[in-house]
Amino acid sequence: MSTTIPTTAAGLTPEWLTTALQSAGTLSPDTTVQAVRAEQIAEGVGFLSYLYRLHLDLDGTGPATLVAKLPTDTAYLHLAQMTGAYTREVHFYANVAPSAPLRTAHAHVAQIAPESTDFVLVLDDLGGLDAADHLDGLPIDRVERVIDQFAEFHAWAWNLGPEVTRAQVIPAIDDPAMAGLYSMGVALGWATYRTHGRVAAPTGLGEFLDGFAQHLPGLLAALGEPQTLLNGDLRADNLFFDADENPTLVDFQLVMRGAGVWDIAYLVGQGMTPVQRAGRERELVQRYVDALTSHGVRNYGFDDAWRQFQAAVLAQITFPLTAMMSWDTLTDRARELLHALTERAFAIISDTNALQTIGD
Repeated sequence: MSTTIPTTAAGLTPEWLTTALQSAGTLSPDTTVQAVRAEQIAEGVGFLSYLYRLHLDLDGTGPATLVAKLPTDTAYLHLAQMTGAYTREVHFYANVAPSAPLRTAHAHVAQIAPESTDFVLVLDDLGGLDAADHLDGLPIDRVERVIDQFAEFHAWAWNLGPEVTRAQVIPAIDDPAMAGLYSMGVALGWATYRTHGRVAAPTGLGEFLDGFAQHLPGLLAALGEPQTLLNGDLRADNLFFDADENPTLVDFQLVMRGAGVWDIAYLVGQGMTPVQRAGRERELVQRYVDALTSHGVRNYGFDDAWRQFQAAVLAQITFPLTAMMSWDTLTDRARELLHALTERAFAIISDTNALQTIGD
């Protein structure tokens, strides 16, 4: 494997790709990359990485296209370093994905420099699958498919049985450093939302957000057990569906340890519109619990899962509000998405009476 880690598209040269892909077994020793064209994709979707579709000209057999994931610009590198986002994702693709029962884009290359933000992923191109749209939301049949797959994945990692799930690079959900970042993001984002938001927060939620830093540690502690491996950021636009509606997931920069219902809460609470959800959140949590049981999990019932679901939807308001900090630089579509996600968070908190958890 090449010891040089490219951090820009210009560094993804035919020579580097040839060496890396031959080492990975993607290309045979007598096949080389003659030319490569890098096309930036998913612009404006994430801010911790850049994505490029690589169009490969080969002198033998191999993939016509692949996708490369590279570090973001310097404005966000400090955040990536503080959260360990790149280290987490490289560990997942290199060490967890090969044995986990979860459909992901196959990683041909997963490298990161020690104590650095220099990393590169070269993944299968999922452009032939149907990409979900976070703004449109997910219909319930797709959500059920994802829940079923994540129940199998969470059951596989239950109590951190597989050694690869216990790596030090994977933080716990109640890690104080992450809680501090979430609290700072909500404080700044909530102030921005009060200026630019279009829907008032439900009764009591504004007061909760004003004291978010005091409430968050308790919410995250309630989500600390039973431990499994979480995606952490189960966004609709990280999901791709094949012709049989089987989901494939990308993006593991927030992978962490904690209660699996965290992933389900984000999928249901912000991945669906209230109309798509149609008051069926209890049914979906029950589906998750039943699926866990079918995969061998014991002593985890609906009541525990529901209380954790409520805590999770409260804590997860951090995601759209933190993103609000970049309001002045966002595109119109990104602003519309943040409005939609914040309003979905308001709705799921209200519909599930989630605020009652802070008094329990």
